This record gives sequence, structure tokens and C-alpha cells, in this order.
Amino acid sequence: MTADWTGGPDQQQEADKERHGAAERFRDADFPLMKLWTYYYGIGGDVDEVSLDAYLNEALRLPAAQVGLISTAMTELAGSDGP
Repeated sequence: MTADWTGGPDQQQEADKERHGAAERFRDADFPLMKLWTYYYGIGGDVDEVSLDAYLNEALRLPAAQVGLISTAMTELAGSDGP
């Protein structure tokens, strides 16, 4: 998996907005990074915990497929009733 960005300027702006939104959602969430990463990895994510942390701190761009999985993981964890 590569974290290199290859999109054009418009795609880059949209990706930056999405990354910023994900960072805000994570800061507002009540679960630890390890829980998010474990769930994300379990549903098919393929970036390591350090890269996920960098993404959520807006320091790394990730491919759209991985961003989608991160968003799914955050949504499902936020909606779960269990610990």
C-alpha cells in the first residue's frame, strides 16, 4: 500500500477537506486510536496504526479506499453500544 497522493488540485482540496473532517470526528469521538485502528484493520484497512494516527492529525494523505474504510470504522464505532 502506498500513501502517495496522485490526484489533481481539485481532488487534493476535496481530500484535504475530508481528512480535516475525519480528524475533527476523531477528536470528538470517545474511543482510543487503538480501538479505531483495530476495527478499521478488521474491516479490510491496510495502513498501520502510526499512519492512521498521522492521517487523523492531518499529516498524511491516504488513498480514497482507505479513507472510506476509516470513515466506516468511525461511524460504526460511534454507533456501537458496547465498550
